[in-house]
Amino acid sequence: MFRVMRNGASGGTPRARLAADALRSRLPPGWGVQLRPGADDAGILTLRAPDGRRAKLRLIPRKQILPRDVANILAQPSGLGERLIIAPFLSPRARELLAAAGASYADETGNLRVVVRDPAVFVESQGADRDPKRRPRPLQSLKGAAAARVVRALCDFSPPYGVRTLAERSGTPLGTVSRVVSFLEGEAVIHRDEKKQILTVDRPALIQRWVADYSVTGSNVMRSYLEPRGLGALAPKLASLARYAVTGSMAIPGSVAPARLAAVYVDDAEDAAKTLELVPTEAGANVWLLEPFDAVVFERTRSVQLSSGTTIVAAALSQVAADLMTSPGRAPQEAEALLAQMKGSEGGGRQKP
Repeated sequence: MFRVMRNGASGGTPRARLAADALRSRLPPGWGVQLRPGADDAGILTLRAPDGRRAKLRLIPRKQILPRDVANILAQPSGLGERLIIAPFLSPRARELLAAAGASYADETGNLRVVVRDPAVFVESQGADRDPKRRPRPLQSLKGAAAARVVRALCDFSPPYGVRTLAERSGTPLGTVSRVVSFLEGEAVIHRDEKKQILTVDRPALIQRWVADYSVTGSNVMRSYLEPRGLGALAPKLASLARYAVTGSMAIPGSVAPARLAAVYVDDAEDAAKTLELVPTEAGANVWLLEPFDAVVFERTRSVQLSSGTTIVAAALSQVAADLMTSPGRAPQEAEALLAQMKGSEGGGRQKP
């Protein structure tokens, strides 16, 4: 049961009371939470430590908070040093942006994060990742080849550019591109000016959002093989394929450790396996041949020289990062390093549109 205090602790609107009760139930014994209600879910929460010290948080209510709204909300003066953002639902991306800014928040599904300096308080709990009351939107995910082509183009071409240029570079219908761009703008991973020109693209955040709907083995047809003589013997033979693109660890030589698994996009896995003289296997594979979800994996490839001196064709960094993030073993850690490299680089493998 929630511990109810006097002096208005149980007053206020339902959403404000819910935020107060959620915080009260998660604080250690001896702490107190008092709600002084205001209009339209606003009000002030007072936290009282066992030693009598107090901290006040002004409730900042919103009926809806999209990721793109976070910066504007936090830029508004609160009237107090601390504030608590409350809403019916906060998406994972909105919570990520709020937490990065050091803001406290609560929603009706149980997502809660409260950070106070004095007295020191840190409370965090996980609620829903999907809005239970969400209304249908024109686009709700990045599933499918069309959305992936737009994501790849956004990652691979340096802004600024408009939707029409993006449609041409991605080979995707203008209407589809417009819906994807609007969705991503709402997720606060791209930003546009008043003329709807795309000005900035947060590539690491965009790729992380993409892999919520994409995975290297789930979105592509994967077949596993063994190269008995090791990956050193595989690399020179790749040149015998009509078309291929290496992804994963082998596509970024000099990463955390030598690649133990070669992941290669090919048009036909069985034909490629015969050409490369690979042995089909269910266990102990050191080669994945991937029949891709879309031919975009063969676009904007790179020439990469291995330590052996062999030059191979590697997929674009954006594709490699997404594939590493959804691969087993140490691959996600390699992806994090690659994303950091892409974020810190002016070009980072990007081209002009």
